[in-house]
Amino acid sequence: MDTPMISVQFPAWLYTRLQSRAAREQTDPIEMINRLMTTESSSPGRSIITEPGLRGGRPVIAGTGVTVRTIVGHYKLGLSPEEIADQLELELAAVYAALAYYHAHRAEIEADIAANSEAAVMKDFGVDAHA
Repeated sequence: MDTPMISVQFPAWLYTRLQSRAAREQTDPIEMINRLMTTESSSPGRSIITEPGLRGGRPVIAGTGVTVRTIVGHYKLGLSPEEIADQLELELAAVYAALAYYHAHRAEIEADIAANSEAAVMKDFGVDAHA
């Protein structure tokens, strides 16, 4: 069975960090990215999964329940991947996997964030956010 191929475009800063980490681990950056995005049961903290009954079917870091949306929120607040890993008590590789997933599925994650913003929720309940 052939593995489907996808094309992912990373922001330069993320790819630079991945290259640095790959150099420290003495591995190829592309191999490291493949390893980070692989959903193997032997490395549950490093894979992104979606299950209908878990966090509303949102993508999560396997074995943690932490959503990609949560990682992105911290990322947008200006936290580094290292700070996010420390704050949420995650492996750094899991944070990078979540960020890689976000960049590969940006429209999906951004739509979820927008649909669950405070203003959107208030609108759903008929509350004027500007009152």
